[in-house]
Amino acid sequence: MRLCWNLDHVLHMPMKRIRLYLFLYFTGTVLLQFAYRCLDRLARGSASDWGIILLEQASGVYGTAVLLPFMLWAFRRYPIRRSITPWIQHSLLLAAFSVLHTSWNWGTRILVFRIIAVGGYDYGKMPLRYFMEFPADVITYVLAAGAYAVYWDWMRSRDMESELAMARLDGLTRQLQPHFLFNALNAVSGLMYEDVDRADLMLERICTFLRSTMRSPDSPLDSIANEVLLARQYLEIMQARFENKLVYTIHCDSSAEAIQIPTLLLQPLIENAVKYGQDPESGNLDIQIDILLSNRTVAVRIRDHGPGFQAIYEGQGLTNTKRRLESRYGVAAVLRLSAHPMGGAISELEIPV
Repeated sequence: MRLCWNLDHVLHMPMKRIRLYLFLYFTGTVLLQFAYRCLDRLARGSASDWGIILLEQASGVYGTAVLLPFMLWAFRRYPIRRSITPWIQHSLLLAAFSVLHTSWNWGTRILVFRIIAVGGYDYGKMPLRYFMEFPADVITYVLAAGAYAVYWDWMRSRDMESELAMARLDGLTRQLQPHFLFNALNAVSGLMYEDVDRADLMLERICTFLRSTMRSPDSPLDSIANEVLLARQYLEIMQARFENKLVYTIHCDSSAEAIQIPTLLLQPLIENAVKYGQDPESGNLDIQIDILLSNRTVAVRIRDHGPGFQAIYEGQGLTNTKRRLESRYGVAAVLRLSAHPMGGAISELEIPV
């Protein structure tokens, strides 16, 4: 039988935090039991040796902590089901736990009493002591088994909810690809009879963009660095269409590049800026994209210099973006569309890290 103190795997939490929580729990239990025993003695008008009471409670409670890996191993190795076999197995394991726990209490108390030179410790008749401690150990074992079962039920439920959210996010991501392709090919179709060379260049850049999306991880999430690359490739497609009329700048914090966000999250916002952001008089497109990381929040700001927010039509792209944000982050993410005081529209995203 191989026991391991692998709480990081069992509880899916950092080991340092687990150790701190366990220490606080068992220490609090020691203090509460110590207070109970002392107050019981006072209520009965009996004299007490507070040091002995504290030692007894500490050895018993911390003995449970020492044997916690044994219980975790038992719960993982023999899951409780609606059959007789697991109950027999856990009855035997419970008996073993009780014997070990009582033996620990006896051995540690004798040892500590000798070390601190306060004389010997009388634990009474050991055969009877094993029977006496057994009911308390049954309560400890059953409570630990119940807590373990509740925790894993919660973990399974959380994992299922996470998988469902990721599946929904993946479905919304896949909706974007045909949406983008339709818009891009529609733009090529409008240009084909005006300038064949520019239409051909657009098709070449569309192919480059699609190859990049196919090389992305098979996941509804991607790094901001890859999202910036796709944004740049899309704007290069549009540059082939508008030529010198389209100017864009992209600034991204290097510290934000590795952060994962939903794939093609920025695409509909950039498409809107291209579609509605032309200057009414000159027809020029000036698009600015800024991505900053501050206070564990990624802030994305996309500004155009068109007629303003009132011209933006919230179509499938923006509706899809809102749904994807809600699916991934709930109410923690924010999407704002507003008019810039000096002209043009601004799309702002705030994404928690």
